[in-house]
Amino acid sequence: MEPEEKAESQGTVEMNFKQSKLLGAMIAILLLCAMAFAGSVQTVKSQYSGSVYIRSDGSIDPSAAPIQRVGDTYTLLGTFVGNITVEKDNIVIDGAGYTIEGTAIGAEVTVGVELSSRSNVTVKNMQIRSFVNGIFLLDSFNNNIIGNNITDNVDGIRINNSTGNNIIGNNITANRHGTHPYQGNKFYHNNFIDSTDKHVYVDLPGQVNSWDNGYPSGGNYWTNYTGVDEKKGQSQNEAGNDGIGDTPFVIDDNNLDNFPLMAPFREQAQVQPSPDQLWLLIGAVLIIIVVIVIVSILLFRKRLHGQDVKETL
Repeated sequence: MEPEEKAESQGTVEMNFKQSKLLGAMIAILLLCAMAFAGSVQTVKSQYSGSVYIRSDGSIDPSAAPIQRVGDTYTLLGTFVGNITVEKDNIVIDGAGYTIEGTAIGAEVTVGVELSSRSNVTVKNMQIRSFVNGIFLLDSFNNNIIGNNITDNVDGIRINNSTGNNIIGNNITANRHGTHPYQGNKFYHNNFIDSTDKHVYVDLPGQVNSWDNGYPSGGNYWTNYTGVDEKKGQSQNEAGNDGIGDTPFVIDDNNLDNFPLMAPFREQAQVQPSPDQLWLLIGAVLIIIVVIVIVSILLFRKRLHGQDVKETL
């Protein structure tokens, strides 16, 4: 081999060696980033366990709880096993898609979110599961329960001696009772799905609630509704369909959903990916992009090496 060819070959080997080192470093960095990302997600999910109180002065007790306060809005920062007790009026509690989880085993009474003697509190966009009472309102008035996923509880929403509350756009799924209401409250655009006993457990005859928002807004979706949608209009007597059942959903003699929905209500905040899911999605996309870049580098090096071999021959 001529000196020039030998030098060129050595240069190519050195270049390939440097490229291999660079590629190895990139792969190592990718693995470290993936491990760090997985660790951060796990930390968000497991950083706290226990009861949380929003005190009457607005403070969060304990301060280490995964809740951030901005003015009168309290936002969850992570999923945790525990419950929230609200002691302050005129606030918004935004679950941001995160989950609070409890236990509904044995005789232990557990409550996911408790509002006792509260008014003008909004609880929204929260995943609440595995409690005796997912949300419990006691002696509370003019509150809003909006866009939550309430699952696998004994009573999804328990209301006792409380009126003027709005329960709107919640997924109330696989509870023994979807709701155990009092009277004088309004329910609409909720999805009552697969309750194991009753969607609505009424304690006493004569306790009356409102179960729809009029026409054409509609009422709630009930998995055991057997009506049809062949008519439309305020009186459901006009030709055509409108996504609302032609006959009311009967809870009891005093409680009717006059405009039951034929399909689950979808315009809810909780149908958006939760922050955990969103970060996992972002992480997966970043990993895919890096893998594509690495594969492209490998293919380019292979092609470049092939050209060098041809030129040498």
